[in-house]
Amino acid sequence: MASSERFLPWWDREIDEETGRPFRPDVREAAHSVWKWVCLKAQEILGDPGEAAEVLESSVKTISRYLDKNNVPLHSADPGGLLVVASYRALRRMARRRWRIELVGGSSELADILRVPEWRDETDRHLFLEELARELDNKPRAILRLRIAGYDWKEIARIFGVSAAAVRQSFWRDVRNAHLRLLRADNTTRSDEW
Repeated sequence: MASSERFLPWWDREIDEETGRPFRPDVREAAHSVWKWVCLKAQEILGDPGEAAEVLESSVKTISRYLDKNNVPLHSADPGGLLVVASYRALRRMARRRWRIELVGGSSELADILRVPEWRDETDRHLFLEELARELDNKPRAILRLRIAGYDWKEIARIFGVSAAAVRQSFWRDVRNAHLRLLRADNTTRSDEW
């Protein structure tokens, strides 16, 4: 990557588009001074400086609110250090989110995983589902039944009173753990047979 491409100019906005509040001018000035550092850290932590502008803008917003909330006068101190810390933390959070195991999820993933063409495979699938259901606790077993009955994640989330993302993630985590228990039990049975 050429050095001119690496440090594209940072867009500087006077007003937060979400809230309509103005950003502090001292924080915006400091953002220009730490821009290259944020780009380098984004490259180092995320492997791509493409997220640097959003991270810095979010940090400018956060630090502006923080300084205003604490009644810090404009230009009384250099907010560059605060921007560096806020940007670094935001980049680390992004990296942790990206490095998490991404669970399979979508409206038809269970049907896609379990779809098979032959009757023998269909029977194996049915037996596997029964074994899996026995390994699940009550809540994930109920979710499995609802998914098989055709409920989507939003409907299930309303039933349990949580967000669709939360119910989907906990369900797939429970299914994965139950499946691992089944595999371990199968491996133990096989090793006992030898």
